[in-house]
Amino acid sequence: MRNVLVKLFKICLVLFLAGGTCLVIGQLAGVIFQSGYLIEQSWDLFANPTFIISAVAGIIGFIIGYFPAEKTEDEEENASGELKT
Repeated sequence: MRNVLVKLFKICLVLFLAGGTCLVIGQLAGVIFQSGYLIEQSWDLFANPTFIISAVAGIIGFIIGYFPAEKTEDEEENASGELKT
């Protein structure tokens, strides 16, 4: 279950970072070309999906914290507290 959540988190992370980048680039283009219409359209197109995906990523990240991390082979061997020499 943890692996599925981590994959979903990574997908949401990439999507909301891409959406935020598109939002900023669209608004920056509006400022450069002095077009209020371009700024508004960039906001209308990218803002809500980006915010929703970022909220989903945050919730998934919070839920992941409740699942124990998987132990590697080295951690399992050293779990008894004995040190290898």
